[in-house]
Amino acid sequence: MLPVETGKAVREARMENGGGDSTTLSTRTAAEVRAIRSHSEAERRRRQRINGHLATLRSLLPAATRLDKAALLGEVVRQVRELRGRVEEVAVVVPGEGDEVGVEEGGESGGRVVRAWVCCADRPGLMGELSRAVRSVRARAVRVEMVTVGGRTRSLLELEVGEAEKGDGRSALQAALWAVLLTNRAGPGENYCKRARMSTRFNRT
Repeated sequence: MLPVETGKAVREARMENGGGDSTTLSTRTAAEVRAIRSHSEAERRRRQRINGHLATLRSLLPAATRLDKAALLGEVVRQVRELRGRVEEVAVVVPGEGDEVGVEEGGESGGRVVRAWVCCADRPGLMGELSRAVRSVRARAVRVEMVTVGGRTRSLLELEVGEAEKGDGRSALQAALWAVLLTNRAGPGENYCKRARMSTRFNRT
């Protein structure tokens, strides 16, 4: 073949291959194949992780083996919200590090009930002092709950008061409860042996 004809054949071959030589096209094709395989492998691992997490959720939830993915995730969201609500409820009653007294209107029993709470160091006789403080303002305990953790106690009281005492009685009740708290500070509470967590709840009628 003459040189002119050979050059023409090469140019025609390049045009058939998109204007590039065969080596360049082979390299490009191999790179595309590797990219596709890498993407497929990443997608496969992602699906495996998702399926593994779904299997874990199904093992944690009762009667969840027959739920589809959407129903399973909906049930998980519902239970997480329920658990969050329980945590908030526990946080309200667990005693904190600071001393605290509070009195507010309202309670589960309605109109003549006030809610009071005292958070302080635990010590023997504390419940009796709280009872005397309540009686000193002519209130009656409807519901009492005490939680003790590591030497700290939180007392929650729902008290029934007379209509005449409801306004000024709240201030008097708060003062009486503060007196108990201050007595607790001055008393043997600092050296009192820390007890394990204890929760006591009772209603009075």
